[in-house]
Amino acid sequence: MASSILIIDDNKHIRTQINLVLKLEGYKTFMAANGVEGVQMAQDARPSLVICDIMMPEMDGYGVLSALRMNPTTADIPFLFLSAKAEKHDIRQGMNLGADDYLWKPFSTEDLIKAIQARLDRHEMTRRVLSEKLSPLAQVSMTRDKFLSLMTHDLKSAFTGVIGLAELMNMKHTEMPEEEFNETLRLMNETVQSTYGLLDSFLEWSRLQIGGMAASPHNFDVHLTVKRVMSLLTANATHKKITIVNSIAEEVRIFADERMTEAILRNLLYNAVKFTNFGGTVTLSSKDEGQYIRVSVEDTGIGISEEDIVKLLEPDNHFTTLGTFGEKGTGLGVLFCRELAEKNNGTLEIDSVKNHGSTFSFVLPKAR
Repeated sequence: MASSILIIDDNKHIRTQINLVLKLEGYKTFMAANGVEGVQMAQDARPSLVICDIMMPEMDGYGVLSALRMNPTTADIPFLFLSAKAEKHDIRQGMNLGADDYLWKPFSTEDLIKAIQARLDRHEMTRRVLSEKLSPLAQVSMTRDKFLSLMTHDLKSAFTGVIGLAELMNMKHTEMPEEEFNETLRLMNETVQSTYGLLDSFLEWSRLQIGGMAASPHNFDVHLTVKRVMSLLTANATHKKITIVNSIAEEVRIFADERMTEAILRNLLYNAVKFTNFGGTVTLSSKDEGQYIRVSVEDTGIGISEEDIVKLLEPDNHFTTLGTFGEKGTGLGVLFCRELAEKNNGTLEIDSVKNHGSTFSFVLPKAR
């Protein structure tokens, strides 16, 4: 698409000549005979560049430039002054107002075309750089907004469930059979544990996104970290008769941020229990890979298709599926795990077969 150029000059002959030259060069052009008309035309047409004389009736070139720079819709349009005035204070005044360049009358066609192309090229380069820098920020903002929406829904559901169960126990505690009472307590505990995990994931993600939380790596025993995480999910696993096997040997040590590693394990183990059927098994294991340690969470659950694995790792596509007992989630846990692993010079890998289970592994540096 051809660039469009607005020519503002009260001299009809100069205005027409510039218009002819630019049309022959393939530019789309607009013409205005004075400053007031030029400002209005710039606001309506949003040209790629403005060429403007300084000395004009009604509104001079400085007035035009000021008006355009004050309007957000025209503030970034490249602006080229044409003038017979070449005093230093005139140049300084124009540049202080935001002019991009000057051309002195008389000027050659070659000088005019070179000046225009130089301004357009610089403007396009600036636009691309800003776009590249702002794109990740826009993506983070979009991810944050979607996540907050999902978070609000899930927390409301969780707290509503706890309140409902508490009210039931309060009304019927004297007549409720022991078995029903214990089952209600278990459901409350499970809901609270799920809500805790949700909040903790949100806090970890917030720290990553706001200011970019840095990892504080040190040597630690991953076996002990696994035991802590397993204790948090005992109620969930017991309810579904799922066996969690910790095959990670003692003294398997890695060099990473322990808090981040625990968050990875908590998310992966929670998902494994969530998507494993009644009576299934979840196994945690480790493998020495030279300078790295691979920690894997393997389940005998429902598995994930290749298409859904791709969706899991897309920041703007919050893929979520109910667990085997209808457990809810945000679909963002895997993204957190990947970000946390990368913060620690590691990776996250997924190996899954639909209806045959999944293995989620993270690879982190071995202890030094």
